[in-house]
Amino acid sequence: MSIRNVISKLGGITAVARALGHRNVTTVQGWWDRELIPARRQRDVLDLAAHMGVPLLPDEIIPPASTAGSSLSTASALGGATA
Repeated sequence: MSIRNVISKLGGITAVARALGHRNVTTVQGWWDRELIPARRQRDVLDLAAHMGVPLLPDEIIPPASTAGSSLSTASALGGATA
């Protein structure tokens, strides 16, 4: 499911922004435009969906890790060397 569909299912840009306590709807508008919910806000969106009774799975809003980026960040997080 696209981020736009998720936001629509939750009531639209303005409704999501208000429900999450954002002063400006432009924050959620940016998610809509970029088709990406920042990692630090994904839990908030999942919690909002649960509160509203809207079925939403984490993999519907969390983008798959890219192969290059995930191996680099995993190695760094584990204190290992990178290639």
